[in-house]
Amino acid sequence: MLRAEPRRLLVSQWAVRLSAICVALLVTTLLLHRLSDFPTPVALNLIALSFAGAVVAILLAILALIRVWQRGFHGAGNALVAIAVAAAILMWPISLLPTIQRLPEINDVTTDTNNPPIYTELAKNRPAGAQAPDYDPRSGEIQREAFPDLRTLTVDREASEVLRLAAQTLRRLRMDVVREDPPNRKNGSVGHVEAIDRTLLIGFRDDVVVRVARSGRGALVDVRSASRFGRHDLGRNAERVRKVLRGLIERLQSTVPEKRRSRGS
Repeated sequence: MLRAEPRRLLVSQWAVRLSAICVALLVTTLLLHRLSDFPTPVALNLIALSFAGAVVAILLAILALIRVWQRGFHGAGNALVAIAVAAAILMWPISLLPTIQRLPEINDVTTDTNNPPIYTELAKNRPAGAQAPDYDPRSGEIQREAFPDLRTLTVDREASEVLRLAAQTLRRLRMDVVREDPPNRKNGSVGHVEAIDRTLLIGFRDDVVVRVARSGRGALVDVRSASRFGRHDLGRNAERVRKVLRGLIERLQSTVPEKRRSRGS
């Protein structure tokens, strides 16, 4: 008498299929957003959907393993593959939890919280669903406690020269400069450089502005970086401000002041 072969579990097949769909959805969304003008709100929703689908795939796989254990059905292999694939997807958001817990929920950072630099050119064409370009004063107190090192930079160089070096710094950091307005009498001796920076993996577009104001014979430099989407920037904007300041200081240290250069010539 032939022994009946154990039945294959449909739920385990759906678990592995769902995990594969989530991988495809996540990878496709990341590529579309990074390489094209795919709308950020849509991309964020699709990424969240892929994470939710991965959770469902794990639950289905666990259910399949229970059925395999209780009734001896086939499908344990598919269930284990589904768990492995879905867990790999979820490792990304899980790895961010320590940063989310450690840093405050903030998405707009500046070296001058009392009088932050403003966005002019970047405020004109903000995408649908983006946050307002205005600085929230409530962020100032939070930022001062979380990032006390972010302060106005005092430079003993002519303001227009500093602004030119600031623009060079942003370009060296591979940012797209959209406005370069040197300090002069028309703008009250306060110049601005505005630029767009993109994150490496997903390609989020964040806004950056550097303000250079004349102060005696020198200049005061303030930097602001803000995310267009999301309430928590994971410390990305603070690190960008530090990077801009470090880059500008390096440019200042590696160049000869224009006045000294003109005297030498």
